[in-house]
Amino acid sequence: MKMEKSKLINSAKTLFLLIAIHVFFLIIGSILFILLFHTRLFINIDVLFYRGIALLFTSCLVLTAILLLLRHRKYIRIFTYKDIVLTIIIFFSLNIVFFTLLPVTADRSISVFILGYMNKNSNESFTDEKMTQVFIKKYLNGSEGIDKRFHEQIVSGNIMKTGKNYKITKQGQFIIKLYLIIGEMFAVTKKNLSP
Repeated sequence: MKMEKSKLINSAKTLFLLIAIHVFFLIIGSILFILLFHTRLFINIDVLFYRGIALLFTSCLVLTAILLLLRHRKYIRIFTYKDIVLTIIIFFSLNIVFFTLLPVTADRSISVFILGYMNKNSNESFTDEKMTQVFIKKYLNGSEGIDKRFHEQIVSGNIMKTGKNYKITKQGQFIIKLYLIIGEMFAVTKKNLSP
């Protein structure tokens, strides 16, 4: 009975230590991922989403190297290769969700633009018409909103530019078909998918 209790306590300690190691390296990897945005690494990739993906893969490689190097240390000795793979998968999954949900949305979203403008001018009230004028003047014309979106889609291979004209590619048509299917599955309004 005493032996079983001792085994149970040791198992609980081991489990707690494993969880603590996973959490520690998840935090270390996430800090590394954020810090890489403040370096010149992949600075030539001017689409935030693609640069973020490149930096996330870089972070995964660095984190993997750190885990492999430290694997023989006293407290990490219990960390198996499966644990290393699990840590990297958890790190990648949580950071890709966070990155696409917040930074990418902040870079692209019209809703974020509206909130940001209203916050900057919080003494004012806005009508639909006034906000539409602000959107056209500041977002579409002022921040080169359309040019930036066209550039992103050209880089992605969804549209091509010939002279001053843009045309959707086969890949772009496939992407829209995919979005229509996903939109149907999740009951998304078709106002953006098929305007």
